[in-house]
Amino acid sequence: MPTSQEIKKQVKKLGIIAGGGRLPSLLVRACHEQNIEPYVLAFKEHTDPALVIDIAHSWTHLGALQKNIDLLKAEKINDLVFCGDIKRPSLRDLKPDRRVAKFFMRQSLKALGDNDFLTAIKDEIAKDGFTLHGVHAFIDTLLAPSGVLGVVKPSPQNLKDSEYGFKISQEIGRLDIGQSVIVQDGIVIGVEAVEGTDALIERVQPLLKISKNKGVLIKTCKPQQEKELDLPTIGVQTIEKIVHSGLAGITIHAGQSLIIDIEAVIACANKANIFLYGIDP
Repeated sequence: MPTSQEIKKQVKKLGIIAGGGRLPSLLVRACHEQNIEPYVLAFKEHTDPALVIDIAHSWTHLGALQKNIDLLKAEKINDLVFCGDIKRPSLRDLKPDRRVAKFFMRQSLKALGDNDFLTAIKDEIAKDGFTLHGVHAFIDTLLAPSGVLGVVKPSPQNLKDSEYGFKISQEIGRLDIGQSVIVQDGIVIGVEAVEGTDALIERVQPLLKISKNKGVLIKTCKPQQEKELDLPTIGVQTIEKIVHSGLAGITIHAGQSLIIDIEAVIACANKANIFLYGIDP
């Protein structure tokens, strides 16, 4: 596998399949800094219109797979990055073209979790000769470091809960259920399923007991995760959710998860007196 530095030297023009949130704008900025020409495929109700001001782009929709591939080929793009938040749409909202319809017909015979679905998408794209990269190949500061990342240190019980939560999150990940768990005093309070991490935090809040040992969110990369498509990600919004829920802090998978705006995230965690810890198994 080529290194991040090798990828950045090889890529001259990058197709950015852009969802919502801060990540696409960070990638566009990184492209400019590295003399890589960005081209954005933007999606209504997902992509921030401000992202594509003064940037080569096309507005499209998720179900127009063949059109989107033709747009990328017309721009002579070989390298792609998927980044930003895109919720899996219903078939009605997707407005599938013929190629997407055939894709779903082939996949309908399988039980697809999120990772299986992403693998199927990756394989479909590869048929047209595109190379898919993780966003972290172009933004070196995204991958979570190991150890305590702020001024607040996890307690001994927080560390025990983090280690136990890591094992549990890896097992639910292996089954392609979710990436996150919440553990308090050695008890699994909740596991993430289709609702996502933010909704998990909200759901378990009434279940947390009054204790000197507050609960911990543990978020890790699935063992079979498609690392070019969907690494676990946290940002300032995650910290705000943790603060509101009364949890002690967040443990995230070092080297295999993303922290958006890490300096802002650490500052927010410090201010709120919660810990941020990168676990390195």
